[in-house]
Amino acid sequence: MIRKIDSIRNFGIYKNFSWTSPNGIKDFNYKNLFYGWNYSGKTTLSRIFSSLRDKKIHDSYTSGIFKVSTDNSIYDSSNLESFPYDVLVFNSDYIQDNLNFSIHGNNSSDSKTILFEVGDNAKYETKIIELQGKVDSINGTDVILGKKIKFQSDIDEFEIYDKGYTGKFTLISKEIQDEHFLSLIRFTKTNLKPIISKIKDGLNNFIVSDKKELSYLNDIVKVSEPKDELNEIIIDFNYSLIVEEVNKVLDNTPEKKVLNKILDTNNDAYNWVKKGKDLHTPNSKCLFCDNIVSEERLNYLIEYFNSQASTLKEEVDRLKTLVYDEINKIDAINYPSSSNDLNLGFINEYIEIKNKLDKNLAKYKKHLNNVLSKLDAKVNKNLYTKIDPIIDFNIALNVSLIERLNILIQTNNEFSINFSSKINVERNKLIDHLVASFLKREKYFAKEKKYEKALSEIEKLDKQVQDLEKEIRSYQALKESDKEGAEQYTYFIQSFLNRDDIEIKLDEVTKKFILLRDNQNASNLSEGEKTAIAFSHFLVSIKALESKNKFKDYIVFIDDPISSLDGNHIFQINSLLKEMLFSNKNSGGQWEIRCKQLFFSSHNFEFFNLLKELPLNKKESRYFIERNRASNISEIKVLPEIFDKYSSEYHYLFKEINDFNRLRKPLNSDKLLVIPNILRRFLEMYTLTKFPSSDNVDRRADKIFTPEVSKRICKPFHFFSHLDNIDRIGKQSEYMADIPIACKELINHIKKKDKLHYEALNNAVTN
Repeated sequence: MIRKIDSIRNFGIYKNFSWTSPNGIKDFNYKNLFYGWNYSGKTTLSRIFSSLRDKKIHDSYTSGIFKVSTDNSIYDSSNLESFPYDVLVFNSDYIQDNLNFSIHGNNSSDSKTILFEVGDNAKYETKIIELQGKVDSINGTDVILGKKIKFQSDIDEFEIYDKGYTGKFTLISKEIQDEHFLSLIRFTKTNLKPIISKIKDGLNNFIVSDKKELSYLNDIVKVSEPKDELNEIIIDFNYSLIVEEVNKVLDNTPEKKVLNKILDTNNDAYNWVKKGKDLHTPNSKCLFCDNIVSEERLNYLIEYFNSQASTLKEEVDRLKTLVYDEINKIDAINYPSSSNDLNLGFINEYIEIKNKLDKNLAKYKKHLNNVLSKLDAKVNKNLYTKIDPIIDFNIALNVSLIERLNILIQTNNEFSINFSSKINVERNKLIDHLVASFLKREKYFAKEKKYEKALSEIEKLDKQVQDLEKEIRSYQALKESDKEGAEQYTYFIQSFLNRDDIEIKLDEVTKKFILLRDNQNASNLSEGEKTAIAFSHFLVSIKALESKNKFKDYIVFIDDPISSLDGNHIFQINSLLKEMLFSNKNSGGQWEIRCKQLFFSSHNFEFFNLLKELPLNKKESRYFIERNRASNISEIKVLPEIFDKYSSEYHYLFKEINDFNRLRKPLNSDKLLVIPNILRRFLEMYTLTKFPSSDNVDRRADKIFTPEVSKRICKPFHFFSHLDNIDRIGKQSEYMADIPIACKELINHIKKKDKLHYEALNNAVTN
């Protein structure tokens, strides 16, 4: 049994209701009554019970949240599927959900006939519709997505990989073959699939993350024929010796025993004289000037050229030769004639290293030329002074770059020698990389897991559909229209309307039921007749459940079954409710409800009083549903004493109008917008007592109050008691100011013109 509605959040006009907030509110009992005016929130409350029935939130309140407590547990919007009780709900939704009348032409006349199903048929058809609804909720329809759809996207997203010529496997395979391998290999999705299995458990291990290695692979796999082997680069740098000996020379300062200004400062003159010395003997003529070269002069020159200064100059010449040889070595390095002599895959790295080497060798040559300049400066200008030593050049970098070139050439040669085996290894490595990168980019294995889970879930859903369709076939086999169902339905409708001109008969052709009025095909129904048929259908469903001994397990919520029916019918309905929902097994003993728990709601005070008189009032809880005008929020409250105190609706209505009229600021009252309903109902009763006739309330009021006063009294309730204009939903109305005026006019009239009646009413509501 449901004990209470703990809370309601954002469920229509129930914004923030809590069961503990109203003081003194009691838990639900076996029989529960709700009273409230139109638009107070009764139907919205019934839709909470519809949510419990359907085990999902009502479609109109998808963001709504509520919590209910039962004898054993608590259920909210997140676990409705496990709600343990079956629920029946009659409300304004019931007609649309259960009575979809079909109107057909009659071949023998121009009249129309309404066809529908009742009795066990209604039960079976309801069950078939329910089961088919579950099938549709799984498979989906043109207007329903279905439970499968959320899994179908995972299936579609995965199956697109292996989808014929347009599948992603085919496209990536073609890309690998044509773009990465220039069609040198044949690669299809047949080749791709085994690779997926191979790399599945270590995807990242097959992805080449080094950019240089990847560039090498992209180039090398395009080689169709290997290049010839290349010679390694050979050069023996002599820089260490040069720099060591040059720095010694630059640091040397010879003794100044024999000096000659010209020979010391002019290296060309020095070399010229040195050669000429050996061409002459003492006292011979000079081959240049024809003068006598004395023995003394030759001895001087011999001594000069044997001096330290002369020796130093000889050393400078030797070192300059070494430097020139070093420069010539650079210019004569045996590079490959072209970078294209290497295999693809090695060319880019070769060019990169050689460019670095060329730049560094150019710096080296510049450095060597600076060494030559220093040697020249030593012999020409600073023979007897020291010169700053040479700053060492990083020759190791040149050596390293040449070694790298040679290693590259060796690798290139090895590739050429073992081309057949090497190319296959490199191609397979790139293929593995491309496939692994594709799978990682596509999040393939995550999608595969979702796909497998989706297949499993859809398999479960398909099994549910199979079971549901089997059950549908079973009900369809049981589904037969019969006269007993028609008689049962006719009984309820005639009981409701208190007339016997409405009848239901079986159509032998369609195996459905025909609605007749005065033995003629009925095609137009009043709202009251529709209500009677709908509630009769509800009672037939209860009858069918009771025949299977299942009704005792149901919770029943009935919302305003007298809607659109006039007051003459409420006693018939109340009698039917007593007959259908209560039992007195011992004939005068203890009354019991036939179901597990009952809930009623109504806006009609007279009917509400009749509901109070139904059996089980000692196991009954009563509540009031109130809508706050200012906040537009509804709450469930303790039923005010006034509703229990007065069994007469007429007395209650007078009290509400009279109390409202006494307010100092009636326009601030929370009851402002319900007063027009109260005013209308009171005037209907009052004018009938004063002027019994078949005229409507306005004409009776004109007779009693005069047309002028009648207009002031009736105008606000005509405007506010029925919401018949969409524009009025979004704005206030100046007619609200007329509501207090109407009440004042009414009270003043009764007080002055009907003094005894006024005093009697006052005594009734104050005692």
